Amino acid sequence: MAQGAEIHVMTRGARARKLALQLGAASAQDAADRPPVPLDAAILFAPVGDLVLPALEALDRGGILAIAGIHLTDIPDLNYQQHLFQERQIRSVTSNTRADARAFFDFAAQHHIEVTTPEYPLGQADRALGDLSAGRIAGAAVLLI
Repeated sequence: MAQGAEIHVMTRGARARKLALQLGAASAQDAADRPPVPLDAAILFAPVGDLVLPALEALDRGGILAIAGIHLTDIPDLNYQQHLFQERQIRSVTSNTRADARAFFDFAAQHHIEVTTPEYPLGQADRALGDLSAGRIAGAAVLLI
């Protein structure tokens, strides 16, 4: 992986886990399952507060959980000893700035980023939603205008 990172993916879909492994993840397991090793950091993309606790439990001492969503359902009660002790941290994110976008595009130009996004004409948005709902798409879909 880029910059020597070892990536472990936790996601609910079997197809998404398979895709993660094909893209080079070291492991892939169900959304609430622990990875095979303690993590230095984790990013929670799903807007599901119930996943915050398993993500914190997956962190090594001093690990950081970044919650990447703009919205998140309520987080269940934390147990200080189990979830935060040993210098674990939770961070939220803000909307991306233009400088963030430029930095990402500079990074992307220097690294091979493989995406798997099927394209749909805007007039076929209902088909794209149906394919997503039925699990026929691993990852995300793009609507073309």
